[in-house]
Amino acid sequence: MTITVNELGTMPNGEVAKQIVIENANGHKLGLVSWGASWQFFQTKSGEELVMAYKDAQGYWEHPYFLGNAIGRVAGRIDGASFELNGKTFNLKANEGSNALHGGADNFANRNWDFTVDEAAGSVTFTTTMTEAIDNFPGTMPTSLTYTFNDNDEVSLTFAAESDEDTLYNPTSHAYFNPAGIDTDARELHLQLASPRHLEFRADQIPTGKLLETAGTPFDFQAGAKIGDQIAKMNGAYDAKFDDAFELVYDAGTPSAVLTDEKSGRAIEMTTDRNAVIFFITNPAVADHEGDREWFDANPYNAVALEAQTLSDAIHHPEFGDIVLPAGEKRSYTTTYAFKNL
Repeated sequence: MTITVNELGTMPNGEVAKQIVIENANGHKLGLVSWGASWQFFQTKSGEELVMAYKDAQGYWEHPYFLGNAIGRVAGRIDGASFELNGKTFNLKANEGSNALHGGADNFANRNWDFTVDEAAGSVTFTTTMTEAIDNFPGTMPTSLTYTFNDNDEVSLTFAAESDEDTLYNPTSHAYFNPAGIDTDARELHLQLASPRHLEFRADQIPTGKLLETAGTPFDFQAGAKIGDQIAKMNGAYDAKFDDAFELVYDAGTPSAVLTDEKSGRAIEMTTDRNAVIFFITNPAVADHEGDREWFDANPYNAVALEAQTLSDAIHHPEFGDIVLPAGEKRSYTTTYAFKNL
């Protein structure tokens, strides 16, 4: 296992973003970036790129689509950018209409994290501290994200945090995957999800509170299905897609999600201790070509995000899961992405 550290570039605020590359015994490489504690790339020994990346620092400064970023304090959307905790109302910095997305305007993705490397363990640990003055969430919360890459071609992400006041904590990774290679149409991929139910969303992607059965619907990936076939079953625009929260059924020793390129046989298996995953398929440039069918046909969806987390907006729906981090309690979550048949 070897780890190298490089300068990716200087941000507009003068801070230097660092790139950390871990290479395992098989010759595969995991690329990370200090800005946003981001997962930059996964490159096979033969040169296939299976994780979508920005190549320069400027991309991480602007970060549309949160490409590869660590997400927090709270992943997903918080209705009205506000919540009540211990009888007090906290108003967050809205960054998507009236809602707070992925922690609001000043979130994990907007910070240059400190880091340490452990070459023997094949790991990099990023650290930062969030305060109420930064993001309007209660409490001073030191937090960390450790990436570990092993010779079985598994990438494990462990988030951990502790706060001096009760606060909210529901982190995730916003890495985008394509086992066929990032320049291919991700609708051709096969996806299996251990999920019998998904959240019903309002038009602004805020949960209504209902969990709907996936069986017999375009959302049914329990037995596995080609993503494009399921999209074709939707009644929507030409660029219809998934950006949805799926409840996971935990089965020890069994992946929660499997994303497969049936042509090459390469697959990515996600195992997690979280109760949900956001499945999002996109081309990050599509927002710049809204309504342009010709452009979309020439530039189809090219990656899939599998964001393991607690079900969306759980602070307003306690039955979705507990995202309250009590003062003085350390909490951690681990999700592993195993790359197969490289």
